[in-house]
Amino acid sequence: MTTSASSSISPALLQAYRETDYIVHAGPDFVLHVDAPSAALAAYFQQRGIESGCLITACNPYSQPLSDADNQARQAGLEQALQQAGWKWVRAVGKHPENAWPPEVGCFVENMNEKTAGEWGRLYEQNAVVWCEEHAIPRLQLLR
Repeated sequence: MTTSASSSISPALLQAYRETDYIVHAGPDFVLHVDAPSAALAAYFQQRGIESGCLITACNPYSQPLSDADNQARQAGLEQALQQAGWKWVRAVGKHPENAWPPEVGCFVENMNEKTAGEWGRLYEQNAVVWCEEHAIPRLQLLR
């Protein structure tokens, strides 16, 4: 479980991250929730022969809203960089069930370890990424 003791991220924003539905478009789609075991993720890991994964976006750096065009350009850059680096990934979307924050397109990257997930998140100026290990419990990895 994550804590905000050493983070510069506001408690309200951390709570919003924890409440968000992280939808992985893996055909069939499944939804991840921070700190909640996911049978669908466990099945996906087993089916694909993977042990970890990371949900990352390039949208809205440090939670500062950008235009749709800017977010699309940043996300396209992330997707291209992941592909060039040889990562396998599927589309994902983070969507809060109640607040007015627009859904954020992202990537669920297969077999990305926790350290590397943090490096990619920092590269794309994110406050956090959702990292999942072999026990299929998504965790919020704070980057600030």
